[in-house]
Amino acid sequence: RRQIAARLHRTRSGDIAACAGTSVVLGLLLSTAACNTVPGEKFQAVQRDLFASQERVRQLESELAAQQQTNRDLGRQIANLSRTRDLADDILIIPERITLASMSGGHNDDGEVGDDGIVLYVQPIDRDQHVVKAAGTIRVRLLDPQNPPDRTVFAEYYFDLQHTRPLWYGRLMTNHFKVWCPWPAGHLPAHNEIVAHVTFTDLLSGKSLTTTGTFTVQFPLQQTRPAGE
Repeated sequence: RRQIAARLHRTRSGDIAACAGTSVVLGLLLSTAACNTVPGEKFQAVQRDLFASQERVRQLESELAAQQQTNRDLGRQIANLSRTRDLADDILIIPERITLASMSGGHNDDGEVGDDGIVLYVQPIDRDQHVVKAAGTIRVRLLDPQNPPDRTVFAEYYFDLQHTRPLWYGRLMTNHFKVWCPWPAGHLPAHNEIVAHVTFTDLLSGKSLTTTGTFTVQFPLQQTRPAGE
């Protein structure tokens, strides 16, 4: 009986020790897993940042390649323009001056009495005294010379390359840019003599050509007010 009791005691002690050992091992495993969780999350975060950086590098490389191609294209254009500049005076057909055709002047746009603005027929002239269709910009300043000096400029207009092209008319004997300059909304010039100062900047040569014209315009009829008002 004592032997059986001793054997049972040893068996229980061994089981307890085994359980304790198992618990220790499990605890160590859980602790290790817990410790490995934080480095794993950090690794994933670093990996995401790395992938994002690599993608950004690829984008920058693509942008750099595009910019380098643009620079090469601009370099070729500059070289072409440099060669063109040397040839401009002798070979290229470019305007050397501009004139305003005789049809220019006050213009009635609404059918009622009085002019609504000035229409200018701008003609670029080349070295052979021919009217040429040239790409460029047009700037117009309308002056009222009888106004005080600080109010001489009555109105200004600017037509860029995109808007100048549709203004060209080239039919039979008609070759000009038709530039319509309406009076500013709600304002009429104080006097009927208006000076138009026109500047045409040629795209090819970069030259700015100017001319002026003086025009007499008609005002609307003055409305009479009944007596006593």
